[in-house]
Amino acid sequence: MKKMMNLNKGKILKALTMLIAMSFVFTGTATMSSCASDDSPYFTVTEDDDPRILNTDLADQTIDRKTNLKIEIKVTPVHYTTVTWLLDDVQIAEGLVIDQTLPIGTHTLKVVATTTKGKTTSRTLNITVTPAAEDPALGTNSIELWVAPGATTTIHRCSNLGTITKVLVDNQEVAFEILEEGTALQLTAPADLPNGDYAITLCDNEGNQFPGGTIKVTTEPRPSMEDTLWEGHHYVSWDLSDSSPNKVFNLITTEQVAKWKAGQTLRVYCSQNEDDSYHQIKLATTWWTDLTAVYEFANGNVVELELTQETLDLLKEQAGFICVGHGYYVDKVTIE
Repeated sequence: MKKMMNLNKGKILKALTMLIAMSFVFTGTATMSSCASDDSPYFTVTEDDDPRILNTDLADQTIDRKTNLKIEIKVTPVHYTTVTWLLDDVQIAEGLVIDQTLPIGTHTLKVVATTTKGKTTSRTLNITVTPAAEDPALGTNSIELWVAPGATTTIHRCSNLGTITKVLVDNQEVAFEILEEGTALQLTAPADLPNGDYAITLCDNEGNQFPGGTIKVTTEPRPSMEDTLWEGHHYVSWDLSDSSPNKVFNLITTEQVAKWKAGQTLRVYCSQNEDDSYHQIKLATTWWTDLTAVYEFANGNVVELELTQETLDLLKEQAGFICVGHGYYVDKVTIE
């Protein structure tokens, strides 16, 4: 009898021990469940809490204008917080996620979290938006981007100008023409602009605007950036025999010609031989293909040729550059 009582007592103690252990497990589980849930990463206590942005991976970004900026914000207390997105201090979106394109340029993006009690916190990012690969772009030759008020300049080495329907200088629409199969833009600067640097904006037929760099509109004389290719005193006459070194001027090398670019200006400075009865000069390829019309010295002593891609291709195909004519000296050849 006593043995049976001891056995029952042992079973009861064992059962009590198991019940106590299980109660600790249930209590711990209930405590953890009250603080967090696998379904929600946010601690949501009360609307009196201070807002917090929980992201640890927010960083400055660079995207092109056709790529959406995609960011998701995690905040607490999530059920009492509104997120707004400000681009350069202008609201562009609201909600935990932004997924949209932005205009070209360097921008400040501010993410503001505001609770129902008016408490706020924020993060700030720098977002750089670049043109897409197929967007229009202008050349950057500083001489071509220097123009007097009301005057015309031609900007070379441009790309993708086929869709351009409007050109603005300082937000004023200006007269323009696309040249050389879309690789050059000729524009006329506004006549009423004071001396200064002004933004060029290109507009396409869909209303998109593209930055075209900066143009200097000024009454100051354009600075010279001429590089001298050759200097001397070389007589030229096509009346001489083919074996004469003075039949043509051919002292500009093909290596020099290969470095020329569309939009540059070639200048030949020359002087008359007073002993000759007439004086004419033409610029040509070595195959004697004319690059200019006959130049009469009554017009001065400098022959200019604005280089186009067509001209450069012809010079390459026909093995270089010469000056022909009669009754003059070549004194200097420059490129600008």
